[in-house]
Amino acid sequence: MEKKKKIIKYITINILIFVVICLLYKYNKKICLVYNIFKIPCSGCGLTRAIFTLANGDIKESIKYNIIAIPLIIFYILYNLIYILDIIQNKNRLDKWINKYKKILIFVTIIITIISEIKNILNPLLYN
Repeated sequence: MEKKKKIIKYITINILIFVVICLLYKYNKKICLVYNIFKIPCSGCGLTRAIFTLANGDIKESIKYNIIAIPLIIFYILYNLIYILDIIQNKNRLDKWINKYKKILIFVTIIITIISEIKNILNPLLYN
């Protein structure tokens, strides 16, 4: 029964995050602290629009908003599936894998963030 409660709690948190993102998108609210302070888009700017555009099946337009959306969605889905499987099977594969490849994950994250930041600074779709 404890596994079921843990999975329900995890799914509930994910649903709440999704609802907040949907509301921000619907009401066109931009809450980026980097942009509000420095007036330049950060590496995450346009991500909500990119994800919704991707959900509508328009990969090209999604990439225009933010290139991080596609790898982020893939990672998010895989992470959630493995996390729930780990709960069900009483295993800890996800933590072990993350600890094993921590340096590579950090390096890849930094590279993707830098690429996204460069692209976003030059992106006319963001905050004009």
